[in-house]
Amino acid sequence: MRDVSVIVPTYNRPDKLRSCLQALARQEGGPYPVIVVDDGGAVPLDFVAAEFGSWVTLVRRQNGGPAAARNSGVAAAQTTVLCFTDDDCAPRPDWVRRMAEAQGGVRQRLVGGRVDNALQDNICAEASQSLCTYLYEYFQSGEDSMAFFTTNNVCCRRDDFLALGGFDENFPTAASEDRDFGLRWRDAGGKLCYEDGAVVDHFHDLSLTGFWRQHANYGRGARQLHLSLDSRGDARPKIEKVGFYTGLLLHPLRRGGRRPLAQVFLMGLSQVAMVAGYARARREEMRARATRNAQP
Repeated sequence: MRDVSVIVPTYNRPDKLRSCLQALARQEGGPYPVIVVDDGGAVPLDFVAAEFGSWVTLVRRQNGGPAAARNSGVAAAQTTVLCFTDDDCAPRPDWVRRMAEAQGGVRQRLVGGRVDNALQDNICAEASQSLCTYLYEYFQSGEDSMAFFTTNNVCCRRDDFLALGGFDENFPTAASEDRDFGLRWRDAGGKLCYEDGAVVDHFHDLSLTGFWRQHANYGRGARQLHLSLDSRGDARPKIEKVGFYTGLLLHPLRRGGRRPLAQVFLMGLSQVAMVAGYARARREEMRARATRNAQP
């Protein structure tokens, strides 16, 4: 189990990174090697990494988005098994052990764990996490089993990751690169296995504006995912059935928790934002195409 390293992309958030590394320092059997990838941020992070000693390696790169940052982290890793989390997450003390045991060194086994919202008084953060929880439940209950894991709690063998080509760096924001990765993993014959006991607490402080922006970015990511599917000749449906959206809206009521009616509203708002983000990406494509066609 010592043959495990953790990849953490980060961008201009030294305080959140410090909290994440403090959680990783408390891992059972650790500390494990951690690769922190500074994705072209303007805020220096050397002093944060230096607080934790030689088990933390800081890699700097030009800004390319979280998918590219994670790929850079994998390139720097030297272990057989990789765990991924984000700088605004705090893995629980048994997280690496549970993820590594669930992965078990098995070829083409992608393991994902549970993500809990750590800011329960933040209704936007609660609704955003509720949406992810619903997606896990929905896809896990379907005929094709689990379709993806969010990249803040996932684990695999390094060789399998490299054989698949890593995360698609055409996804510039943290949106849908996890869906693309999961689909490619499964299409290559891999299995996706869920480990509910491997938990990270997510400290995603969202305002209403931030909630809209996040889900608009998800819409942009969905457009990039559709383009990627088209480029691979993948004819699977790009829009879920009506029951998916009904279930999404009713999920907060079924799940309970704080202010369920407010969460229902935010679930609906998230879908409006996604449509807006998707439409904006389409308009940008059309403008870029028109510019190319106008050139002599």
